[in-house]
Amino acid sequence: MIIQCTKALLDKLEIQKSDLVSPEGYEQSPKSLMGWHANLVTIYRRKVMILMNNETRYPIVINRLLKKDLSNINAVIQEAIRVALRMEGIKEAIIEDYLASGEDITFSKTASRSMVAKLNNTVREIEMMSEYLDKDTTIQRYISLVVSRMIQLDGPKKGFYPRNKMIESLAMLNGLNVNQAAEQVFDIELYQLNIQLDLEGHHIWRRVLVPSSFSFRHLHNIIQTVFDWQNYHLHEFTVKRANNKPLKIVLDDDPETLEFTAFDNEEIVQERFVSLRDVFSKHSDVLYQYDFGDSWMHIITLEKKVQAHSLQVVFLEGNGERPPEDVGGEYGFNEYLRILGDATDPEHEDMKIWAASQKERIFTVEQTNQRLKNVIYNYYYI
Repeated sequence: MIIQCTKALLDKLEIQKSDLVSPEGYEQSPKSLMGWHANLVTIYRRKVMILMNNETRYPIVINRLLKKDLSNINAVIQEAIRVALRMEGIKEAIIEDYLASGEDITFSKTASRSMVAKLNNTVREIEMMSEYLDKDTTIQRYISLVVSRMIQLDGPKKGFYPRNKMIESLAMLNGLNVNQAAEQVFDIELYQLNIQLDLEGHHIWRRVLVPSSFSFRHLHNIIQTVFDWQNYHLHEFTVKRANNKPLKIVLDDDPETLEFTAFDNEEIVQERFVSLRDVFSKHSDVLYQYDFGDSWMHIITLEKKVQAHSLQVVFLEGNGERPPEDVGGEYGFNEYLRILGDATDPEHEDMKIWAASQKERIFTVEQTNQRLKNVIYNYYYI
């Protein structure tokens, strides 16, 4: 495997000119899959190493390079590739075969202007999605998932997604049928989650399958989607722990988000960087609160684990219509139902008009699953 570095990165790694190898041949298949162009940039005032695969343009991000990382850079690069492909749900054997095929890591200068331009584009995309960059962690887990799903153009050729091209290339490397790559390349653990609104006298719930590698940001997007919440309000996850203070999983470190947080009594983490596996491997239930005013509490229960060949959320079934947004909490919801159920109530007609823009829209299972394809990015009420 060859890492084709910009001058800034070569200087940072302190690689001597005599130790560089020729980059020739790594721009075209089959050697291009074993080549990565790399640059060193500054994001959040930290040095960040960005790698782009020559063949697929798949991005890898290594944050805050410390002295110990620089002295062991070969192993760090390999682990970063391993972690990113693992997050995609690629089988361990496929990942290890790829790393073994690359043999020892060598370094060279960048190749052509064309490859440097593609690398620069990847850097811009990483910078654009830098909210998914965990500032306190060296090897990044989530930013590759997002950026690898950004369409790439290559001259007059048809556009492609780096993630899809990486899957196809790994299948071909292992002599597998590209048309059946999903079954042969993926081994994905899904969590079957039951998400129930904690409302006395009401049985409102949704059941979904979610990749265990997904973050709690993804889970927030999923809950908003399957309940058709409008994402107007703040939210947080809480994990109650028997022998430790509660774990609060919050949107970000914005002061408005943390306004209701008791730092002395709670451990705080950001939802973008915590996976479902991190939590559900130790706990079977998590609480999700949406709208701190109306305080809609959802109880999320891990029912079982299943294996799959697709890194995709699946809505299975549900029951009950959620309360309207801004209805006034549990009391307001019951009043809303009472007024709608009484045609003689003087507020009946006005309530019907108001509810039209606030209550849950009804989607088919197929429509809901189509909407869930976008949760890896963000949730928008459309």
